[in-house]
Amino acid sequence: MLLIASLLLVIATVLPFPASAWNIAGHMLSAAIAYQILQQENPPTIRKGQSRAGETSLVRKPMASEASRCPATDRDMVLFMQAARWADEIRTNDKQQHRALWHYINWPFKPEGQPASVHTREPEQVNILTAMAENERA
Repeated sequence: MLLIASLLLVIATVLPFPASAWNIAGHMLSAAIAYQILQQENPPTIRKGQSRAGETSLVRKPMASEASRCPATDRDMVLFMQAARWADEIRTNDKQQHRALWHYINWPFKPEGQPASVHTREPEQVNILTAMAENERA
């Protein structure tokens, strides 16, 4: 029995587990840092971003609920942080709104000296670069 338990422990520690390197907490932390910088350098941008986030019902209700439990002096920052986690929540709450391709781009890569039989594929038409352009226009 000890051998089986030891084997299971070794397998569990060696097998790779999916990483959640950039999750809700990561987005909220980035937003808190961005908020502090914007507060010093460009306060109108904060109000504009919060106004846009408030237009989305999937963001407005949860944001207002959590922010109402915070001290009044922190509410604006909490609302800003809540808006930053919207994309993570939409993945599970509304699959039609999830934009997985907006998060990366796969550039074609073929190391020098590879035979002609090695083919590359162009990036998807929708990717992080097109998403950034689209969001800047919006």
